[in-house]
Amino acid sequence: MKCEVVKSNGNSIKRRRESGYSLIELMIAVAIIAIISAVALPLYSGYLETSREGVLVNNVSSIEIFQEDFRMRTGAYMLLAVDAPAIEAGIGWSPQDGGSIDYSIADGGGGTYEVTAVDEVGTTICVQFPGGDRC
Repeated sequence: MKCEVVKSNGNSIKRRRESGYSLIELMIAVAIIAIISAVALPLYSGYLETSREGVLVNNVSSIEIFQEDFRMRTGAYMLLAVDAPAIEAGIGWSPQDGGSIDYSIADGGGGTYEVTAVDEVGTTICVQFPGGDRC
């Protein structure tokens, strides 16, 4: 702490000078942090959702390769599989995610099939093959 000497009516008075932040400065800092958080949190959530969808699309796209191989061997796509073990038994594809994502294959009609994937937080994608269009 610093002390300053103030002369009043010819007498010297020592007064301590307080250092630190005032209440208004602290409130402004808190308000700035709140505004930044209010903007950043929704953006971060959007990035997480996009990342989860990217993982699902990548895994579903790998199923297409196995489906094409299956079609080359049998003359048709596998059109019905309700879970990853059924897909693995049918076309030989197995998920690389540790089993936390549910996969299914359904007939898309007209020589197509739809692959649906749902992760543990409920993010869902559906892709129609051949072509890779979203359902």
